Amino acid sequence: MSEINEDIKEVATSAISRRHFVQGAAAVAAGAAVVGLAACGGSSSSDAPDDADAAADATPAEAKPLRIATGKQEHVAAPWETSGGSLFPLSMVGEWLTWQLPDGSLEPRIAESWTASEDATTWTFKIRQGVMFNDGTPLTVDDIAYTFTVIFDDTITNGISRSKGNYDNLMKPEGVVIVDESTVQFNLLQPNGNFPYFVSSACYGMCIIKKDAFGGAGWEDTMISAGPWKMVSHVNTENTVYERNPYYWDTNFSPVFSEVELVQFVSAATALPQLRTGEIDFIGGMEAADALALDENEFTVATLPAGAGLAHVHMRTNFGPFQDKRIRQAAALTIDREGYVDGIMMGIGGRVGNDSVMDPYNTADTSVPQRTKDIEKAKALMAEAGVPNGFKVDLSSWARDDINKYANLIKTSFAEIGIEVNLVIDGSDGGSAVYYTYDPYPSMPGKVNQFDNNSWLASNLGIVDWAGRGVPDQYLMREWRSTGDWSGAMLDSRVMDAAIDEYLQATTPEAKKVASKKIQEASLDETPYIIAYTSNLISAGRKSLTGMKINGMGQFDARTAANA
Repeated sequence: MSEINEDIKEVATSAISRRHFVQGAAAVAAGAAVVGLAACGGSSSSDAPDDADAAADATPAEAKPLRIATGKQEHVAAPWETSGGSLFPLSMVGEWLTWQLPDGSLEPRIAESWTASEDATTWTFKIRQGVMFNDGTPLTVDDIAYTFTVIFDDTITNGISRSKGNYDNLMKPEGVVIVDESTVQFNLLQPNGNFPYFVSSACYGMCIIKKDAFGGAGWEDTMISAGPWKMVSHVNTENTVYERNPYYWDTNFSPVFSEVELVQFVSAATALPQLRTGEIDFIGGMEAADALALDENEFTVATLPAGAGLAHVHMRTNFGPFQDKRIRQAAALTIDREGYVDGIMMGIGGRVGNDSVMDPYNTADTSVPQRTKDIEKAKALMAEAGVPNGFKVDLSSWARDDINKYANLIKTSFAEIGIEVNLVIDGSDGGSAVYYTYDPYPSMPGKVNQFDNNSWLASNLGIVDWAGRGVPDQYLMREWRSTGDWSGAMLDSRVMDAAIDEYLQATTPEAKKVASKKIQEASLDETPYIIAYTSNLISAGRKSLTGMKINGMGQFDARTAANA
């Protein structure tokens, strides 16, 4: 690994709750949210099985299905086209150059190792040999180059590649260079010390696919990649069944479970009865009250540290009532953050946020003052902005236990300064698939191109949930920078852009901390988003289930799951 990447170590940090998965030597980190939306480890063996039958014979005779509850979705997230689909099926069959672990760090997968140039503009990845797709065909450097270049070709992707936004201002297709049959090089437009995250499972649209394969709609019919599991069947809104991939590169992979089934539920709460009866083995993304009510003798509860998830309340800065930053600041001052974390989240669901995406990371500057509830100051700001009596506004989001509660917090808090919030919560699919594909404001004038494919960002006020990235780079590039394609707030701030660029190009922890402070201060000044808390993701499983690993992206790594 490069010295640059070793030095930064920028994963999110937080205290862990009082109960954890610890079964023998296996420390189990968990927390896959039931969401609408998205180094060293593993065997170095590269010997592929001679045939599928021989590999299948290695499966233990006592194997049985592992059933995991997931959120209800209308379709799966596919490479390129990732808006609104479930990430869970993708993470089961997909394989990436690197994999984000539950603690936010990376481990090698298809890439055995990686190094960076001194200025972090060139990254070189050594590719594991003998890797095969789950259909038995070899995976080569040509497939890797195709995966990272085809997203730029609108004639092939039909302009639906949301994944392309991860690389804006960072890389061009000609920057992907095949050095030899075991080496791929990425030449960047600017320094980035965190680039391995851009080729990892944290960049979920970029799992490796076959050259000339289609990575958008229809991918769910085949789900061909190189991960540890192979799809057996998939029914939208119901379930997906997997079996061991007989061609998986890690020949030490010998799962206890014969199959893994992802079973879709409207919410984690609706899956609880089946967990109690043993029909479901594991639930991710639970509410604190439900998790703490489980019998400790039968079930184990775990939390993934704060920063794994961020619920962002965006306020449109270029259209509608929140154009004046004094109004946005006033709105943010109405939130009782500590009361919500301690009460509704019961102290284990997360920690207080300070309206900055940088808060969970260890490069954040803790000297930046914490924003707290101050109704008098909020009312004064509203009067200064010329709206002392407030106004009416819709808040759009999707139905989910925690989102519903957060939306009601916003509604009741804003009411204290006269902002009347009407909740437009889409629950028609029990998740977010419809929310991501419909426009709650069809008559909104001046619609910009980004909303053509991302209508969920068009509202004046909305909540979107970002799954947990190990580093903040994607948040900054896609949500907070003025050029970002997933910017619900549509902030256009030279100060913020300059601070973000400084951060992205920094190659030392010290330089990143300096830039982080500037971002944090600009966030409090502009207040494009309210981030009242950073969430712990709470999960529960049968007491006998060990080795289940889930990262902040909500990606299951069931390679080591077993029954005690």
